[in-house]
Amino acid sequence: MKAHFTTKKKNIVIAIATVCVLVIGASFAYFVDHSKATNSFTVGDIEVEVSEPNWNPEEGKDITPNKVIKKDPLVTNTGVNDAYAFISVKVPKASVTTVTANGTLNEKKVQDLFTYTVNNNWKLIKTNAADDHTEYVYGYVGTNGNMKALKKGEKTNPVFDSVKFINIVDEQIDGQNLDIDVDAMGIQTADLGTTDPLEMYNIIVNQSKTNAHA
Repeated sequence: MKAHFTTKKKNIVIAIATVCVLVIGASFAYFVDHSKATNSFTVGDIEVEVSEPNWNPEEGKDITPNKVIKKDPLVTNTGVNDAYAFISVKVPKASVTTVTANGTLNEKKVQDLFTYTVNNNWKLIKTNAADDHTEYVYGYVGTNGNMKALKKGEKTNPVFDSVKFINIVDEQIDGQNLDIDVDAMGIQTADLGTTDPLEMYNIIVNQSKTNAHA
């Protein structure tokens, strides 16, 4: 009887162990999944370029009073994003005496040495006076006077088509090199909160000052 009891006890232990294995196996039987979303952003850029298709350097040599020289600065959007365009024109000036069409002398005074006629779509928004030049800043605008966007690859029309040397009296500035500096500026069209030319130009100026001190 004693031996029979021992065998039965072992059978019970084996049965319990088997049940435990089944329970443990069931505890890992879950379906698992994982999902991930990634958003990619590409940073654009603003880049503009000034050019003068009809400028001929030879025409700028040994000029005489009232000489008209072809000079037609325009802006191309060479960047990725739409841009608003500005042009700065620095005209040299000096204290000189000019002559009227009938030969009468005008009073000597400090004045710009070149003149030009501004074309449509360009609006004068700022004038800055320096000792040796006057800077004129123009914005490229639409018919409503607000800034007009340039898409990638688009060009403006020229700010002007030619410049004219004033009718000065001989030997006042003979032999001097006279430079007309033309610079193009661009700014993004989105998220500025304004389309006013002067407000946008001030943003460019303020940011340039910040970058200079960075």
